[in-house]
Amino acid sequence: MAAIGSIRKHGVALMIIIGLAMLAFILGDLSQVTRTFSNKNTVARIDGTKLDNIYSKQYEENTALMKLLQKKTSFDENETYQIHEMTWRNILQEQVLDKQLAKLGLAYNDQMIEDFKADMMASLSTQQPNQYLMQFAQALAEQVGPENAMAVISNIEDYANNDQTRDLYNAYQSIVRFALSAEKSNRYSALVQNSVYFSDPLAKKLAADNKMALASVMFVNPQGPAFNNVTAEVSDNEAKDFFNTHKKDLFTVYERNRDIDVAVFPINPTPEDLQAIEKEVREDFAKFSTSDLLAYSTEKGNGSVDSTYYKSEDITLDVLDSLIFKLPVGSYIEPFAYENQKWYFGKVYGGASRPDSVFVATVELPFKTAQNTGAKYSKKEARLLADSLKNVLLSNQANIFQLRKDFSANTAGDSTFWIPERGTITALYNGLIGTPNGGIYVYKAPNGYIVFQLLNRTVPIEKRQFVLYDYDIVASEATLNNLKSQANQFAASINNAEELTSTAAKKGIQVVQGNNILSMASVINQLPNCRDIVSWAFSDDVKKDDISDVFNVERMFLAVAAVRNVREIGTQKFKDVKDDVKDMLAAQKKTEMVAEQVNKALASSNMQALAQQYGTQVIDSVYLSFAGDIYQNRNVDGKAIGKIFSLPTNKPTAVNGQNMVYVVNVLGTNNNAATPGYMMEKNILRNALLGRERNEITIINYLISKAKVLDNRGRFYQK
Repeated sequence: MAAIGSIRKHGVALMIIIGLAMLAFILGDLSQVTRTFSNKNTVARIDGTKLDNIYSKQYEENTALMKLLQKKTSFDENETYQIHEMTWRNILQEQVLDKQLAKLGLAYNDQMIEDFKADMMASLSTQQPNQYLMQFAQALAEQVGPENAMAVISNIEDYANNDQTRDLYNAYQSIVRFALSAEKSNRYSALVQNSVYFSDPLAKKLAADNKMALASVMFVNPQGPAFNNVTAEVSDNEAKDFFNTHKKDLFTVYERNRDIDVAVFPINPTPEDLQAIEKEVREDFAKFSTSDLLAYSTEKGNGSVDSTYYKSEDITLDVLDSLIFKLPVGSYIEPFAYENQKWYFGKVYGGASRPDSVFVATVELPFKTAQNTGAKYSKKEARLLADSLKNVLLSNQANIFQLRKDFSANTAGDSTFWIPERGTITALYNGLIGTPNGGIYVYKAPNGYIVFQLLNRTVPIEKRQFVLYDYDIVASEATLNNLKSQANQFAASINNAEELTSTAAKKGIQVVQGNNILSMASVINQLPNCRDIVSWAFSDDVKKDDISDVFNVERMFLAVAAVRNVREIGTQKFKDVKDDVKDMLAAQKKTEMVAEQVNKALASSNMQALAQQYGTQVIDSVYLSFAGDIYQNRNVDGKAIGKIFSLPTNKPTAVNGQNMVYVVNVLGTNNNAATPGYMMEKNILRNALLGRERNEITIINYLISKAKVLDNRGRFYQK
C-alpha cells in the first residue's frame, strides 16, 4: 500500500493527457436505457425495491469498463445486450446476497467497502494483484503509459466529476462492484458449505451402496439412422399426467420469453446498382483529383482536413497501410473496392519523420474557473507566472523540479511522464516536438497553464497524413422498394406462424426460428440486429400467431416475423405446452423401445457386431462408480448407473438413460470398505451437493427464483 500511496496526482497536466487519450471512449454513444425514465413506469424491481437509477448507473459504468478493456468506442446490438444482461445478473446477485448476508450479520458497511478498495489498490504492488484491477491498469497503461496509469488509479476519485475523464471513474466503479460481488459470493458459499451436515447413518448407507465396476460399454444413439423405424406414440392422457406431475419443476417460467419465426429477405445490390455505384465513385474521384483539397472537403460536408499523423500500425484497414506508405507524398489513392463492402479513394497529402512520444517534466499552474474556484491564481496571474518560470528555466537560474516544489499546485512525487502523439491534441503535440530537448514549452489548457520541459523523445519514425473518402456498396432505393413490395405481399398472404413457415418454404424464402427469446435479446438464432423484432414481439398488444409489418434491419435484410409461442412468468397451461410434453415423452419412450430392441438383438449377436451395425464402438476397461457423477463415469448418466449396478456380470445388456442407450458388459464389481469416521463417504456427499462451481450458480439461481422480481427493461431498451 505504501508503494501505491507514494504516487501523487499530476493535477492539471495529467488531467489533460488522460482526458485526451480517453476521448474516443468518452465520445462513444450509450444506449437509450440511460435516458430519463418515466415516473409512471418501473424498469426493474426486486423484493419491492425499485432499481431504475441503480440499473441505469451500473449499465453506464459497465459500458465504460467494456469500452476500455475491449478498446472500442461503441458496441453492436449483441454486445450491448451482453452488457445489459451482465448488469442485470450482477444486480440480481447483489440484491439476494446482500439480503442473505445481512441475515447472518455480515452486511457490508461503507467502511468495509473502503477497506476492500484499499486492499485492491495495495494488491497491485504484490505478486498476487486483484485481477479485475490489474486488467484495468494494463488497459489504461496502453493509453497513457504505466506510470500515469498508476497515478490515475491511486487518485481515481479526482476523475469522478470531470466530463473528459468520467468514463475512467465509471470503469473503476464497475471493477470494484464486480470484485466486491465475487467477494460476497465467496463468503456466502463458504458459509453454506460449512453449514451443511451429513449424518453418519446417511454416510453408512452410501458406504454400503458404493461399488466400483469394470465394464465394456457401447453408446447407442436412439436418434441414429438405425432406429428411424422406431416411433413412439403418446396419448393426451399420458401427456396430461406427466404435465401434472412435473409442471412445477419443468414447466414453470421464471423469465418471460417468446418463440419467434423470421422470414428473411436479404438486401443485396443488383448488377445495375454496382455499376451505378462505381460510376459515382469514379466521377467524384475525377472531381477530387482536380480540386483544392480543403475546398473539396468543405463541399463534401467535412469542413476540414484531418491533420493527424499516422504511423503504419495505426492504419487498420487491410492493404491501405502499405498503399499509403508506398505512395510518395502528394499522390492520389486511386478508387478501389474493399471486400464488396465499400469503395475508397483519397490522397496522401503530408508526411514527416516524427517521434511517437515525448518525455516531459511539468509545472502546473491552475487558474480560477467556475469549476475550480479554489485555485490559487487568476487566469492573468497564472499566465504571467508561466512566462516568468519559462524565462527562469531558460536562463538556468533553477531547474523544473525545484520550481515544481515552489509553485506547482501538486508538489509531491514524480512530475515526469511520456506523452504519446496518438490521442493528444495535435497543436499541443506539435508544440512539444517543436521544442528541443531541454527546451521549455508553455501550454494553455482550459483550466490552467502548464510549463513543459522536454527531457527526451523516441527515435523519429516515418508518418503520413492522408484523407480518405468511402462509399457504401449497397442496394439502390429502387432495388429496396422492389424487395419491400415482395415482403409486404408475403406478409399479407399469411395469417399465423405455421403459414409463415409453410409459405416461405414454397417460395424459397429463408426462415430463421428462434426459441425461448428473452425480452432484452437482440439476436434470434444467430440472426443479428433483431432488437426491433424482439421489441415488437413483446409489445402488450402482440399475441401468439400475430404477424409483423416489414422490418428493415440495418439495410442488411427485410424481415417479416411471427410469434409462434408466448410464455409469461409462472406455471404454463397444459394447452400451451402440450406439444412440447408429447415430444419429451415420445423421446423418452423411444429410448426405452430402442433399449428393448437392442436387448433382443443381443440374444443372437454380440457387442462388436452390433457396434458395427449401429455405427458406434465398444469401449473396453471402463471404470464406473455408483457414487460418481457423470464426469467420473465416462458420461454415463445417473439414470443408467443405477440400473448398471444391478446387472449380472458377463452378460451384455442394454439399459436406457436420459437420452442415450448404453450397452454394458459388467466384468466385475467390488464393494469399497467404509473409511474411518466415514470421512470419504461424507466428502463424496459434499462433492455431490456442493463440489462443483455449477452448484454455486445453482444456489444463486435458487435465491433469485425465490425473490419477487419485476424485469421491465424490455419496455425501455430499444437499441
